[in-house]
Order: sequence, then structure tokens, then C-alpha cells
Amino acid sequence: MFDCVASEFKINPASTIMVGDRLDTDILMGNTCGLTTLLTLTGVTTLDEVKGHLTSGCPERRNLVPDYYVDSIADLLPALSD
Repeated sequence: MFDCVASEFKINPASTIMVGDRLDTDILMGNTCGLTTLLTLTGVTTLDEVKGHLTSGCPERRNLVPDYYVDSIADLLPALSD
């Protein structure tokens, strides 16, 4: 899906961030496509789940670890106003 959108709109994965609230869909897709990933903890995912995947020796589970996380998407608003 991302490859189709990226080619249509000339999006560079290296300068794109995937923001989502689910590890098994949003974050997995972002990591698989080479995007920076940001998890919002307003969905079904908990920080304890992320920590479990992070400390796992399983490569598939490591694909579920975001680059960054925030409690809420609202936490990004100050950065967007700069």
C-alpha cells in the first residue's frame, strides 16, 4: 500500500513518519516500509507491550517496536507550531 502511495506522490520513505496507535498494523507497516514510526498510546497498545517486544530476541517481534512514542497525538502540537 505504501509503495503505491509513495510512487504516486513522490514520497521519500527516509523523510516520512508513520503515526499510529497499533503495533501490529501501523507500526509494523511503517517499519517494514523503512519509515520512522511513532506510536500514540491512545489506542489498544500499551507501553508494556512495546517493552516486551523490545527485549525479545525474536526479529519478528522487534519489527513491532516503534522509533518513538507519545501518550497522545496532542503531544505533537507544540512541535508542529515551530
